Parts: sequence; structure tokens; C-alpha cells
Amino acid sequence: MAAEKESSGTSGGGSIWGVLTMTFVLVLGLSASYFLSRPMPEQARAVWNAQADADAERLASTFVLLLDHANSPLQSLATLFNGSGRVAADEFENTIAYLKGHKSDAFPESMGFLSKSQPSSCGNDDGCWMVAYSTDTGGVLRPGSDVSRFGPIITTIDTALGNENSLVIGSVFEGETGSPYSYYAVTIRNTRQFGVVVSLIDYENLVARMYEEWVPDGMRLRLEASFANGSEMTQPRYIIGGSEPEEESSRSISVPAEIDGAKFNLVLDVTEGYAGGPQSLAGTFALYAGIFATLFLVLLIRGLFRLMD
Repeated sequence: MAAEKESSGTSGGGSIWGVLTMTFVLVLGLSASYFLSRPMPEQARAVWNAQADADAERLASTFVLLLDHANSPLQSLATLFNGSGRVAADEFENTIAYLKGHKSDAFPESMGFLSKSQPSSCGNDDGCWMVAYSTDTGGVLRPGSDVSRFGPIITTIDTALGNENSLVIGSVFEGETGSPYSYYAVTIRNTRQFGVVVSLIDYENLVARMYEEWVPDGMRLRLEASFANGSEMTQPRYIIGGSEPEEESSRSISVPAEIDGAKFNLVLDVTEGYAGGPQSLAGTFALYAGIFATLFLVLLIRGLFRLMD
């Protein structure tokens, strides 16, 4: 009888230790699973944000490269004028035909050479800016056109004359359809000719190309810009998109860029659809994996204590 009581006491003590051990493992396992998985969604979002920041920087660099590529025909034309005693109309046309054949993906909508003269229609004592040669047939830069009354191009010319031998981007203006444009310009001064060569920048076309090839899904691009106006800069204004982000945006990234006297600010609005969103499933998986592992360990301990009993 004494032996039976001793055996029964050992079994009861083993059961108590089993319950305490299983409770300890359960509490420890569940707590560890929770605290280890808790920062994972934040870490996933931080990684996602860093990827978006890197893409925004890349897009700003791409925008500057596209603008620089867009002015390459203008640079080639300026080289022709500055390297000659005088460029005739046929030389201009032959150069344009060559540039169109070799730079067709970057050729501007219109280009022209402007010089100052005083035809009978000019009422200015110091002359009017007239289009001498041009690729335009019916727009502002059509050959023979007096552009002296067109504010955006005159402002661009004045800026180019104040920064001789440097490419400049003129202030933005709206075309007939409301699309934003600027003029690229550079001063020409050779032994027999003085003037300015200009080309048209189509911002909507440039941004559309970025969307086609580089802007990832889930990102929307807005473009703010400020331009040289004499010795000052114009007030920044949005030329693509508005000042407010789209409603579904979770954050906005601003990246400044500067080229040829113009200052741009590329604003990328990031939605939850960008790059599939933050990869927060890892945290959920870690939490449930920890819970199941803890329960398995508790069942294993229970089985061991039963064998010991």
C-alpha cells in the first residue's frame, strides 16, 4: 500500500511539472512569435519605400537624359552655324534632312534660325526678330514670321543672348491645345551671321515616352518647373499634373533636377499597387509558423510526460 501511494505521488508531481512546462513553452513560444513577426511589415514597407526612392532617382536622371537628347539636333545645328562664315538656306535644309535621318527619335517638332532685321512691317527702331530658316510651315516659327510680339520666344531669346554660347531652356507656355512647351535656344555669332537657333520642347510627348518605357506601374509622375527669366528664375509651377497628389497615393517622392538653366522637380506619387505593394506576407507567415511550431512543441512535451508517467 505504501508503494502504491509513493507511485501515485510521483505521477501527480510529474503531471504538475508537465502542465507548468507546457504552459511556459506555450507562453514563451506565442510571445516570441508575436514580437519577432511584429516588425516585419514595417521592414517590408521600408524596403518597398527604398525601392520607390531608387526608382524616383532613376526617373529623374532619365528625364534629364531625354531632355539632353532632345536638344542634340539643336547642338548640331548650332555647330554648323558657328563653324561657318554664313549658312545658306540649302545648307540649312540639307543639315535638317541629315539630322532627321540620324536623330529621328529625338527630332523636335520645329526648329529655326532667327535673326534681327527691319522689314517695312517692323515698327521697332532696333529691328525685329524674324525667322530666317525653319522646319515649321504654319506655326510661330514659319519662315519670314516676325516673332517679336510672341512673349515666350522673346524671353527665351533674351535669356540666350544673356548667356551667350550656352544652351538655355525658355519659360513654359501653352500651345493651341493647352499642352506645355518651351523653346531651347542658343546664340549664333559667326563672321557674317548673328542670331539665335531655337527648337521646340514638347513636355507631354517627353513624359508620355517615359510612361511607355520607364515609369513603373503604380507610379504617377507630376512635373514642376522654374525657368531663367533674365537674371531671375520664374516662380515654380506644375507643367504636368497638379500640385496635389492623386487620391490613391500612399506617398509622394520629390526629386530635383537641373539642366540648361531650368530647374525641374519630378514628383512621383506612389500607390499601393507599385511593385506589388509591401511584401508583408512574410510577417504573417512568421507569426503563424511560430504559433504552429509552439503548439507542436507543447504536444510533443505532453507526449513525453505521458510516457514518463
